Amino acid sequence: MSKKTTSLLSSATLLALAVGLFLLLSGVQTLIDFNSPIAKAARGLGGLIGADQTSNVVTIVVAILKVASGAVLLVGPFGLLTMGIRKLAFWVIVGFWALLTVWMAYTGIVQIRGSQTTVMQWLQNLSLNLAILAALWQLQPEAK
Repeated sequence: MSKKTTSLLSSATLLALAVGLFLLLSGVQTLIDFNSPIAKAARGLGGLIGADQTSNVVTIVVAILKVASGAVLLVGPFGLLTMGIRKLAFWVIVGFWALLTVWMAYTGIVQIRGSQTTVMQWLQNLSLNLAILAALWQLQPEAK
């Protein structure tokens, strides 16, 4: 039988740190892009003509959840969270990422139909999200 190592430099720890860093940086980058002068001008113009602001709220919520998920994955391997909190956080993060993957796949199909993106771009984004979901699944805390 294979034993899981509890070493700080195990493959699971490195995977948690890599995925956590990716999520954290992705969320921060989304917030930076959202607050750029061009994005603010576009949102202002959209507000003037009565555009739906739902996507703005979704963007901010997703970015904050990415930052929080990344932070949990970064501190989890160092024992700063109890096992109960780690298990709860795991299921919240996996559920969030699964929903995000489905939502991004759907919006990607809409963009393909509108000729705003290509099938290859959509497949690349979908495969990245599925790879992250698979990596998250590998990080599932063990029941002890």
